[in-house]
Amino acid sequence: MGFIRELPDEKYDRKYGDFYLFKRLFGYIGKHRPKTFFIIIFWLIIQTSTNIAIPYFVKFVIQGAQNEIFDFLFYVKASLVVVFYSISWFAQFRAMYHSSILTGEMIRKIRYDCFETLLHNDMKFYDEHKSGKLVSRVTSDTDNVSQMAQITTSFLINILVMIVVIVLLFITNIQLSLITLGIVPFLIILALGIRSFSRKTSKNWRKTIAILNANVAESISGIEVTKSFNQEKEAFERFKEINRNNYRAAITRAWGMSIFFPVIESLFGVGSFLVLFFGGKLALEIGSIDVATLYFFILMLNRFFLPLLEITRFYNQFEAGLAAVERIFSLMDSKPEVVEDPHPVSVPEFKGEIQFKNMSFYYNPQEPLYENFNLKIVPGEMIAFVGKTGAGKSTLVSLIARFYDVKEGAILVDGVDIRKYKLHDYRSKIGIVLQDNILFSGTVEDNIKYSRPEATREEVIKAAKNVYAWEFIQTLPKGLDTLVGERGTKLSAGQKQLIAFARALLANPRILILDEATAAIDAYTESLIQEALKVLLKGRTAIVIAHRLTTVETADRIIVIEDAKIVEEGNHEELMKKRGVYWRLYDIYFRHQSLEYIEKSSKLV
Repeated sequence: MGFIRELPDEKYDRKYGDFYLFKRLFGYIGKHRPKTFFIIIFWLIIQTSTNIAIPYFVKFVIQGAQNEIFDFLFYVKASLVVVFYSISWFAQFRAMYHSSILTGEMIRKIRYDCFETLLHNDMKFYDEHKSGKLVSRVTSDTDNVSQMAQITTSFLINILVMIVVIVLLFITNIQLSLITLGIVPFLIILALGIRSFSRKTSKNWRKTIAILNANVAESISGIEVTKSFNQEKEAFERFKEINRNNYRAAITRAWGMSIFFPVIESLFGVGSFLVLFFGGKLALEIGSIDVATLYFFILMLNRFFLPLLEITRFYNQFEAGLAAVERIFSLMDSKPEVVEDPHPVSVPEFKGEIQFKNMSFYYNPQEPLYENFNLKIVPGEMIAFVGKTGAGKSTLVSLIARFYDVKEGAILVDGVDIRKYKLHDYRSKIGIVLQDNILFSGTVEDNIKYSRPEATREEVIKAAKNVYAWEFIQTLPKGLDTLVGERGTKLSAGQKQLIAFARALLANPRILILDEATAAIDAYTESLIQEALKVLLKGRTAIVIAHRLTTVETADRIIVIEDAKIVEEGNHEELMKKRGVYWRLYDIYFRHQSLEYIEKSSKLV
């Protein structure tokens, strides 16, 4: 099929066999709902048995009517047909009900495991994957698995029905059985041919859905930028192209089934015709089969082909489910590079000494960043990293937080390689305010307590007061109970920054990292924070990346980074006297923020 263009696999995609997928998928049933599974099987067996029994009793009713024998046994058999139909309906209802419970429980646990995998993966994983694609695996892929799981038990029972029916057909009449079942090899060949096509196209279709989800998520999160640059038309054109690709993948996926179903139904018609044709000849010419037996044979043939039609009708959906299962398990099997040591060291009360010792790091092996980097930060020292964009400042704080692991050398905290510490305990001793301050849907108090959920309201208020956030919090409609909206959209950039400060300080960290944390705060608010920091940073090691002069000037030591190397270090006065790299950076980035410059500018106006 030349028009089938398979999308490339993602890095974390894996190739799994069907048996492995089923074994692992049904492992969730064995762990959580084994009794429910057997209840479903029980009711399906009841449904199957009654469905097969119905033609048998219909045969006796026809024979009784044909021979005009309307005795008590005749009415009993006629009544049993109605009873078996009722039992079949009830058994189907119970099987579907318990199947919904079982499937819901299985998908709930699969989503737990998927989300837990996302939480425990490292930052490299997120650097390589769009959030929309990951959301697609946890939501829409698991929905597809749910649909597949619900029809899987039905598949199994349908196969059982077909086997039983074949046996009964051969017992009834070998000649007719051989004639009508002669089409089965053609069905098997057709099914095998369509299987590979369906699996490939279903996997492609799931990938286009993930790309579509990623585009929508990205477009919504960046809507402000899109509108500010009048890019609505271009964004819509990109979406149209992605949506068109999804449509093409869906059409290609449906193409095989649009051929498969009519062929199956045609073969079903051929089989029924052959039964009537040859069965009629046997009844009229030879007399080896009566009308009741012929009718019974046709009903049983229906019991054979209807399950077959059901299997083929859901086959595409079944293959889509397998493709989704494969994507989900490939996500679960992704392994983070940042892992806890097999024998971790308990984290003591940090003094806060940090040392980069012959440290080397890169995001891409072909593009090394830091090589043999050395730096020592003494406890309680406030360090400011300064440098041009892309110099590697944020990478250093990410390495200290152990979002990534160094490739060579080590980072020592209080003389111990941070890779030896218990990861959870180590990070609990670090407070971080990132460049992009993310708030979660919930109240102001929820977001401040995010760093320490057990904190009391009094402690939350104290933290807010220390960073001068309490003043604006009191003006909000419900104070601490005010909802901040998704990503804090109901608050200004400066307000979000202050809440992020309070969140970090509530954790009472020994090491405080501020990654351009005051870049979005106005001069007045920043001046208040600078006063608060003098008290709050006392006894703590603080690492600051800032574009504000007031933040840099108060640092005990300024580290100037250029091309991932330390080119200068010292305090503000010392570096200004050198008239080197820092002096030039000051002239470009900081001079306009100085009081002298502001006063001179105001006189010119």
